[in-house]
Amino acid sequence: MSQETALGAALKSAVQTMSKKKQTYMIAEHIYRKYDVFKHFKPLAIGIDQDLITALPQYDPTLIARVLANHCRRPRYIKSLARGGKRFDLNNRFKGQVSPEEQAIAQQHPSMQTNKPAPVNNATTDSENSHNSDEELVQN
Repeated sequence: MSQETALGAALKSAVQTMSKKKQTYMIAEHIYRKYDVFKHFKPLAIGIDQDLITALPQYDPTLIARVLANHCRRPRYIKSLARGGKRFDLNNRFKGQVSPEEQAIAQQHPSMQTNKPAPVNNATTDSENSHNSDEELVQN
């Protein structure tokens, strides 16, 4: 285990006084700024959660896991999994492959489905109908 510095302990204490939502936002902002693998939504290495917890001891491990889960639910990340290929660690180095099973699961995710029904726009048809009925009244 690494020893905590006085500054690290003070930061950890200050962070823990914030609401969980603010802490989660702050952790996400830090991770996206620091790690290119998150910025570019590359497939993450298996076990990257432990790497993040080790790399960010000033943050609550539960909140780091929440940020990671939020990242992995984003459509852009799911799309990168569906493409398959290499997985990457925090240093943007190759560390494993996306398995065909993982790729198939990602391709079946609702965010990957392209056959969305076209939205029905009743507002324009209603206004057109009222406009037509106004014209009929004027003609009579």
